[in-house]
Amino acid sequence: MNKIVKAGLLAAFVFPGAAHWWLKKYIMAAVFAIAAALPLYYIIDITMTQTQLIVDKVMRSGGSLDLYSINNVVSQQMASIDTQDMHLATLVLICIWLVNILDAMRLARKADAES
Repeated sequence: MNKIVKAGLLAAFVFPGAAHWWLKKYIMAAVFAIAAALPLYYIIDITMTQTQLIVDKVMRSGGSLDLYSINNVVSQQMASIDTQDMHLATLVLICIWLVNILDAMRLARKADAES
């Protein structure tokens, strides 16, 4: 497996910055890893907060926990979420990941040409 393919696979399937770390571009690896970690943290934080709110509402409702009542609570909670920020964070994460893949493959191609 050549360097370009390996860099592309590392960048695509491990985490942004992994291929740059493998290519010994440590500063760029840190930049991509931090840039991807920030929107990912936001997405996980919102998801965990909303999940906890749903669990709290279900537990407070008491009585039987049938699927219909749980579905109602989840639907009400999902309707109250402002998803615009979540969509923006997801879009930013995808863009960072794609730029990371392309840059890692570019650096690998450059390293192959120099060898």
